[in-house]
Amino acid sequence: MKLIIIPKKSFRRAERKDIKKIIRVAENFLKKNNISIPRKIYFYNSFSEFVKKVLPEVENYGFDKETSKEIILCALNNGTYGTINYQENSIVEMNFNPFREGEYSIEDFLELIIHESLHLHLSKSLKLDINALKFKFKGEKYFGNPKIIQFDEGYAEFMTKKILNNFKIKKIKIPCMFRKKPEYKKKINNLNVDLFDKLFEKLLITNRNKGLKILSQEFNFNESNEKILFFVKKELRKIL
Repeated sequence: MKLIIIPKKSFRRAERKDIKKIIRVAENFLKKNNISIPRKIYFYNSFSEFVKKVLPEVENYGFDKETSKEIILCALNNGTYGTINYQENSIVEMNFNPFREGEYSIEDFLELIIHESLHLHLSKSLKLDINALKFKFKGEKYFGNPKIIQFDEGYAEFMTKKILNNFKIKKIKIPCMFRKKPEYKKKINNLNVDLFDKLFEKLLITNRNKGLKILSQEFNFNESNEKILFFVKKELRKIL
């Protein structure tokens, strides 16, 4: 997995080495569970560059460029932000978490890498960009199929928990470049951005938990990824 840090000189050499160590740990976990390793990981230390990178994905949800930008900035205010780029076979992470005091722990960063790698693995297994199908909006109203969220997010959540179940904590910290949250417009083009973010979060978490419950009832952590993946793909093919 090639590490691409933007801007390039965001970290000292020792910090870059630590990030690469965590990526190697993630790669070992993924290999052990027969999960394909993304070709690249983009790790952003710039709000503006991160927004530029993920803008096409949010526009694809059904929003114009201006609105998409404010949705991304609002989301960054309320938690971590990671996603995938199916076409590039890559994962995209922003080095910012408003609930952490200026650093990421190894557990946080490892969880982000593995979680997004699982989304990408499922997409590649189905030969479909699931992110492009998962979220469809008209203003604040969702009109996609919530079952896609259930099985995509449920799979990523269940497998991340399974993979990291016995992980022993190591003392590696990744410094975050920002303490201050990015500013955003609360309302734009008749969209209440705060309300949308709240509804989006509820939609995501509610359906993720439903998917996690289904998989937890169907499987335990001793089951192979192949068996779990087969079940998820079968359920998704009924919808897609």
